[in-house]
This record gives sequence, C-alpha cells and structure tokens, in this order.
Amino acid sequence: MYEFAVVALLGLATLKVVDLLSELVPSIAKARTLTTLLVAVAAVVALDYSVFQGFGIAVRENWIGTVTTGFVVGALATAWQTVLGYLGASEGTAGGSRRSDRPRIAA
Repeated sequence: MYEFAVVALLGLATLKVVDLLSELVPSIAKARTLTTLLVAVAAVVALDYSVFQGFGIAVRENWIGTVTTGFVVGALATAWQTVLGYLGASEGTAGGSRRSDRPRIAA
C-alpha cells in the first residue's frame, strides 16, 4: 500500500515540477508530455526507487525496474493533471472550458 502512495505522490510532485518548468520556460509547453516523462524518470533514477522491488516482483535487471517505475510515475503525473484540471485546481485539459463570468439563471 505504501508503494502505491509513494508512486502517486511522486507523480504529483512531478506534475508540479513540470508546471514550474513550463512557467519558467514557456517553450517547454510544446513538449509537455515528453518533459513530464523525462522529469519522472530522472527523479526516480535519482532516488534509485523501484516499485517492483517494493512489491517483491523480480525483474531481469534493477535498472529496468527503476526506469519502468519512472514511466509509471510520469503516467500518474498526467492522471493528476487531468483530475486537478477537472476539479478546477489547475489548468488541466479536462473539465471543458471554464467561464469567468457568472452563469445565467433562468427565472
């Protein structure tokens, strides 16, 4: 259970780092998915963390488990982006277009 929580929170942290990078360097927004995956893999490799080792799943080489965990973290970062966009907490792609004016109420 803790392994899933670690991966989910790493995904959230990755999302926020990519948001910060896209604010600082606006040209990164064109390749946001690639940037998200690269940041996720780099973070997991820097931590030397493998979710497969935590669950006791054998992989051929340790680095394969670490890099694959990075891809999982990147995918969860995209899922976090969609969920937070739907809730209106950030500028996500889901949730449709938001209107800044008040809705009209039929009387």
